[in-house]
Amino acid sequence: MNNKICPACKKESPESYDNCSYCKFPFNGTEKEQATHIGKFIADKGILDKSKHNIENSKRILFYIVAFNTIGLIIAIMNNKYDFLGVFLTVFISLIFLLCGIFLQKNPKILTIIPLTIILLFYTLNFIFDREHFFNGIIFKIIIVGALIYNLYVLNEAEKFKKANNL
Repeated sequence: MNNKICPACKKESPESYDNCSYCKFPFNGTEKEQATHIGKFIADKGILDKSKHNIENSKRILFYIVAFNTIGLIIAIMNNKYDFLGVFLTVFISLIFLLCGIFLQKNPKILTIIPLTIILLFYTLNFIFDREHFFNGIIFKIIIVGALIYNLYVLNEAEKFKKANNL
């Protein structure tokens, strides 16, 4: 059985097929249908690059959070404004964020959900118990949460594209 290479996804499909078995490219379609399919495929495939870029952005965000937590902890210790529980929680959460950032490439969804959940839990508790401080840095809080949620959205879209095109 002879195979032909799909011009859109570059994978082999049996010559007897009317459409690519991977990306559904119309082998026997009109030139316009083929061009439209290739254009849509290329545009949709951009989501894969976008997801890689967003993973890098999420890593940076997590590392920045770790850095700010560390700096804040050092300042608090130097000014004698700390307690054991606060130090323990800051170190523990910073380590979780650091590990999630380091291993984000291996399992992006889970390792984005974990810090996002911690952040949202922290912000919720902050809102319940200390509303005055909750609004401090609200722009940064919105940007951080928004970026992590957007990363999850892009990862989900990339996963759908891979599944739909057997990549």
